Amino acid sequence: MNRNGCLTRLLLCSALTTSALCVLAGRSQAVQAHTSDAEVVKRILDARDAGENLLKTDGWRPWAEGFMRRGNLFVCDNGEDPQAQRGVSQVVTLDQAKPEPIVAIAWSRAEGVGGSRDSDYSLYLDLTYQDGTPLWGQVDAFSVGTHDWEKAEVMVFPDKPVRSVAFHMLLRRHTGRALFRDPELRVLRPPAGASLFDGIVVEPKQPAREGFQVRDVAAGTDFVALEGSVLDLNLECQVTEDDGVTFFDVVLSDTTGDDRAVTLIYAIPVAAAQCRWFHDPRRTTPVEPGREYFNTSRFAVGANGQLSRYPFAAVANGSEATALGIDMARPAVFRAGYSTGTEELFLAYDIGLTAEKPTAHLRFCKFHFDPEWGFRAALESYYEAFSRHFIRRVAEQGLWMPFAKISEVTGWQDFGFRFKEGTNETAWDDEHDILTFRYTEPMTWWMRMPKDMPRTLDAALAEALRLAQQENDSRAQALLTSGFHDERGRFPARLLNLPWNDGAVWSINSMPHVRGETTDFKNKWNATLREHLYGPQRTADLDGEYIDSSEGYVTDELNFRRDHFAIAQTPLTFSTTEHRPAIFRGLIAFEYTRALADDVHAMDKLMMANSTPIRLCWLAPLLDVLGNETDWNPGNTWRPMSDEDLLFRRALCKGKPFCFLMNTTFEDFSHELVARYMKRCLAYGMFPGFFSHNASQGHYFTRPELYERDRDLFKKYVPLCKAVAEAGWEPIPLARSNRQHVYVERFGREYLTVFNDSDRPQEVTITAEIDFAGPTRDLVTGRHFEWHDGKTTITLAAEDVAVLQLSEP
Repeated sequence: MNRNGCLTRLLLCSALTTSALCVLAGRSQAVQAHTSDAEVVKRILDARDAGENLLKTDGWRPWAEGFMRRGNLFVCDNGEDPQAQRGVSQVVTLDQAKPEPIVAIAWSRAEGVGGSRDSDYSLYLDLTYQDGTPLWGQVDAFSVGTHDWEKAEVMVFPDKPVRSVAFHMLLRRHTGRALFRDPELRVLRPPAGASLFDGIVVEPKQPAREGFQVRDVAAGTDFVALEGSVLDLNLECQVTEDDGVTFFDVVLSDTTGDDRAVTLIYAIPVAAAQCRWFHDPRRTTPVEPGREYFNTSRFAVGANGQLSRYPFAAVANGSEATALGIDMARPAVFRAGYSTGTEELFLAYDIGLTAEKPTAHLRFCKFHFDPEWGFRAALESYYEAFSRHFIRRVAEQGLWMPFAKISEVTGWQDFGFRFKEGTNETAWDDEHDILTFRYTEPMTWWMRMPKDMPRTLDAALAEALRLAQQENDSRAQALLTSGFHDERGRFPARLLNLPWNDGAVWSINSMPHVRGETTDFKNKWNATLREHLYGPQRTADLDGEYIDSSEGYVTDELNFRRDHFAIAQTPLTFSTTEHRPAIFRGLIAFEYTRALADDVHAMDKLMMANSTPIRLCWLAPLLDVLGNETDWNPGNTWRPMSDEDLLFRRALCKGKPFCFLMNTTFEDFSHELVARYMKRCLAYGMFPGFFSHNASQGHYFTRPELYERDRDLFKKYVPLCKAVAEAGWEPIPLARSNRQHVYVERFGREYLTVFNDSDRPQEVTITAEIDFAGPTRDLVTGRHFEWHDGKTTITLAAEDVAVLQLSEP
């Protein structure tokens, strides 16, 4: 099945029942016959029975320049104007009392839509929670060019009750004409006797029991028990125990030689009565009937587009606390969650199998922990089970400097620099104890195009071929061996005009085993290059390799190129709408990073990366210095990173250094905002660096008027960031705050940070499980605090921080 087919499988919003599978071509009837012999654990219901279409036929409004309506079709015609913005919008008020999954669908047909595939031609949702906070940009993009009817689908598992959803069908900043039809917006509410399980409405047919289940997503089968062989799949599983942790080493194999898209489940029964879901280090939730619980990011990948952020999920029922998690050294597209309807804690893998790659190797674990500290105790147990993933190789920490010469910063010693991205003065950096990293960027080739060249994918490809054949450009030659294929077998690119590149950015497979004389991986890392950079004839002492854009922000999410399937060392997955096997870009990033890290660490050198962890957990174990470019003042509106996102980064890094670069308009980023930025970083043991408003021009540290204004703040806060970060973050703080928005974190046994994440002063009582020999000093203000019966009281201004230096026990 493809997007153009008339036989529509609405997997999440109108899933086919088993009896309807006979209409599907190919292997479906054989699968159906085999399914009838399998033990059905959960029967899939038609999700349209679980929620009406909430969109009103007369509720549509124009977005920007709007649309024309022709019966049940919406037409957006931008003609030859690449700046035109048209769309169809409707806002639906939900007023949810509890979070419930939301599913949106729309179909589009394109006539000469220009540019590259992106969110500007898409089904696009903006959500507003009941507390007023937003969840923007939940998107499924349509293909550009000319194509028949194509489905886009977005599924959202909201963390909080949703007040309203803005539903958009957009054609903006693209030439051409797009037609839209059959929009749907549903809230999944299972009928009596049914439940939500892994984002699907199911009718449980068997009591919950521990073990494997599987579902053929492409064929639309029910969930069936898997013990050995079922649905033309074989499962081999080796189970081992180590210090109370159960490890599962799994091989899943196809026996048909066909393309397969399957979800493999491992589930553990956990009664919903008195069950608590541990969402993250800060949030614990008593489970509610009819709900599913995940902590995920959204990609257009797998059965429901959800991929877990943390490597495990954890729940407790009374004093029994259980977690299921992956080994991040064996990643795959996965999610871990809990269903109250089926009363199961489960781990779900979305696996693609093909003739080129008919097997998938997986490794996961089950463990128990003390529920008193909830998610934090599970995290500590996970650290112990996979200690090799959290090795800290950098003892001394500090700020990240991108590209600019530290030697040219007046009084550079005041700013706490430690990590240098770029090799423009490596010898000087070596002399002054700065760790220097060589820059690479996997998964992209930024190709400049002449100003007069049309901004079309055809013109871009012609230019790439010219460079490969006439100019012997190794990057262009690597496109031919390493470039992604989209669903139609084309090389995908985005056409962008940015300060560092006006032209196309191609999506590239940087896996080390791509075949060809010239490949992207070989261009960026090979034995000759390694010897030149790190061998005895080196001209300077590099400290390691730096990976930019490590999670792939401009790279297509999926690579459908079949000659790449066999060389992938990580499992294939599949696309959400067509269920076609593909390689996920996050696993390309993993294989590239792992190959470099194996070599670099063997030389006692270091790995650094930008843009991680953001949505992927599995890169952090391979890295030694992690970071993120960010803007906390977009449009001159203070919008700092949330506690949830900061804790996610801190937890995945554990004691490793995490560094920010502030990319904002510095004329709007006042001395006061710099102080607020530094205080928030200090609370989490992170480093407040600076770069540029557009990641290219107006570098903060090339502008003395900026860094001289803020020098006093660097001198005050960076040494404190360094002190707590080097002490090492501990998941269990052994101290609690009595205020909801005042947070306590522990670093070693030396420091507690206390942060007021609110817009008003707070008096907070800290209760500690640590005994102290004397008073505690706040290193920020110099104040001393006495402890009485393990308690002390602190008053903090809005967004203020204290660093309590703990006296010897």
